[in-house]
Amino acid sequence: MYRIFLIVCWFLFSSIALAEKSSSTDSLSKGQDFLNQGRYSQAIKVLELAIQESTTSEQKALSNGTLGLTHYQLHHDSEAEDLLRQALALGKGDRHEQARWNTILGSLMIEQRKPEEAQLYFTKALKLADNDQELRAGIDLQQVEMLPRLNRLPKLNEIQKRLWLLKSSAVRSTYLVRLATLAHQLGTEGRTLAYKSLVEAKSVASPRLLAEILGEMAQLYEEDQRYDEAFQLNQDGFEAIKAVDAPDLLLELEWRHGRLYRLRHQIPYALAAYQRAINHIESIRHDIPLTYRNGQSSFRATLEPLYQQMADLLLEQANSQQQADKMALLRRARNVIELVKQAELEDFLGGRCAIQPTRSALLEAIEPNTAILYPIILPDRLEILVSTDNEIQQFTGKVSAKTLQTAVHKLVGALRGGQPNVNEYSLPLYRWLIAPLEDYLQKHHVQTLVIVPDSVLRLVPFAALHDGKNYLIERYALSISPGLSIIEPSPLHRHQAKSLIVGLSEPGNVIDHLPEAVINELGFSDIRGLSAPNHNRSRALSLPDTADTTRSTLKSPSQQHPNLRDKQFRQKIMEALSLPGVLTEINNLRPTIPATVLLNEGFKVENFRQELLGEPYSIVHIASHLITGPNAASSFILAYDDVINFNQLDTLLRSGKFANQPLEMLTLSACQTAEGDDRAPLGLSGLAIKAKVRSALGTLWPANDEAAPLLMVEFYRALNQPGLNKAQALQKAQRGLIANKKLEHPFFWAPYVLVGNWL
Repeated sequence: MYRIFLIVCWFLFSSIALAEKSSSTDSLSKGQDFLNQGRYSQAIKVLELAIQESTTSEQKALSNGTLGLTHYQLHHDSEAEDLLRQALALGKGDRHEQARWNTILGSLMIEQRKPEEAQLYFTKALKLADNDQELRAGIDLQQVEMLPRLNRLPKLNEIQKRLWLLKSSAVRSTYLVRLATLAHQLGTEGRTLAYKSLVEAKSVASPRLLAEILGEMAQLYEEDQRYDEAFQLNQDGFEAIKAVDAPDLLLELEWRHGRLYRLRHQIPYALAAYQRAINHIESIRHDIPLTYRNGQSSFRATLEPLYQQMADLLLEQANSQQQADKMALLRRARNVIELVKQAELEDFLGGRCAIQPTRSALLEAIEPNTAILYPIILPDRLEILVSTDNEIQQFTGKVSAKTLQTAVHKLVGALRGGQPNVNEYSLPLYRWLIAPLEDYLQKHHVQTLVIVPDSVLRLVPFAALHDGKNYLIERYALSISPGLSIIEPSPLHRHQAKSLIVGLSEPGNVIDHLPEAVINELGFSDIRGLSAPNHNRSRALSLPDTADTTRSTLKSPSQQHPNLRDKQFRQKIMEALSLPGVLTEINNLRPTIPATVLLNEGFKVENFRQELLGEPYSIVHIASHLITGPNAASSFILAYDDVINFNQLDTLLRSGKFANQPLEMLTLSACQTAEGDDRAPLGLSGLAIKAKVRSALGTLWPANDEAAPLLMVEFYRALNQPGLNKAQALQKAQRGLIANKKLEHPFFWAPYVLVGNWL
């Protein structure tokens, strides 16, 4: 599922020899053990110690390489590459060890879609392997995925014959499992080879490997709808692993048992198995490798289906239960999906420690006239749980996840493009998401909707949903919450509010610190590109999903884009990044909210830091470019002289001054989510949660430089009115733009979303 079997097993059989030469390398031996067990976090800690303890170049090379392999397993590409290169640069150790480092680097290049570089590393590895047939077979297996699909099965058949010539039956068994996995990936044509390889691998497998083999065989039988045989093989897998601590394998076995129990209509057993599988995931979450492709994390692709399957079964059961039992099942289903939402936020922010638990009010009995909408997207339908007055109501819509996703992308594309027929794309979503609830919402006199969007729905500006006559924002105040128990609702203390407004209409030396990807995003990748403007006064840019985000994305002046030394090029970049509307916005805000203002040269990083830490501000308004990357580590705001990384901003907002009185409101009037990337909206949510900001106001696409000043002024003016909360203030501001014939299109007002505390 998410393990990489092959490279780890090489260490299992042949990498301990050097560590045995000295007692000072106990840490290296322990680190290798943790690595082989899949306990990556523990392995990293011990292997970092092993590097410090190394007394010879050989030990240092092996420690660096093993730590690099651990980071590779976790998909920390930059750390892995650096450490593996260091291991090779030392030029010490067995030639076969160097062959392994080259092979891992080759595998890393495959994942980074650099086939030419990958081939160079594999060629070096084969040369270093000499006549070691075990190592050569492993290197050849690792190269199979580089071959054209039609050539893979013949190559796997050839390698399988060679495996019988290996001296070590344990190595052969491990390689056969890897070979079976590669054959399985080929679909129907590879199934016979996969079956055969697994059967052959069983005879001399260790308990852990045997459990893995039995699980893989059960998977094949399940796919062939031979459910009784699959169930028995899966049961045998549990027996094989009894004496081994392997939660990663147990979660797969339990998950499969849950599916098979459900097919047998043994629902209590299915739910129990699903729950055990989820418990295993939660116990090893920090050791699960993550990658990001096309706006999705590998956690969602590989493990979210388990949570969905359990929630699906709970919701299905709830439909046939009486009120008390129904409520319990609905709450349990919702809590299961909550685990996914929390995992995605943790992954975006860089780890479980990024999110500290808050006092939670479970967002049910929160406010009169308020409803919590909790959509759950399942493959074959849409479930919406609506909470009001300590009760949960279930609404089921017959729309598939694929159909819903297509409709969302069409709507978002039309909105971002300012298309005139945008309401046509909005209607289907309104009918699925809102229309079924209308009678219920009216009956409970609901005025505010707090929405906890699921997956692709994070891209939807719910304010723009249209029923054929009116927009949703014309009827309800709206707020977004990333989860049920993450935001603590509490009203704004207006009499204590002190504001800091910062803005950048004309950038300074900050351009020297921009990544090359940002310069290229502006359309000026070289000096010749100066005549090709690609800038429409948008206040936000985005980094591509392929950007390297495991190392620092920000550059020092010595690492700047080479063309920035050209005066003409430099001037064009500064013009492209200028935002005249920011000056208008700040000038209009001055009489609306008494505030300290840092503008342009006044908005230097150190000035901002000193001001923020020196005064008890409760509202911070930032009007500047926000650069959004695939995760929080690569997202930052432009100040005049440098960038302010999300992590730096988080540190400031969690300083001792804000510990007892968190920031009430953070407004980013220039943020954006990458088009089609439904993980990107987590940036605004994550920043608010990590920094314990009560509310954050941002945009789902680049704010229009004409509309932003008008909306922001009206928002703060309404926020000062007694009796209006933040969600209602935003509603009033958006309705004001709707009434403006020039700005009535939702392109201008719909991107603004309030995240977190709406009171």
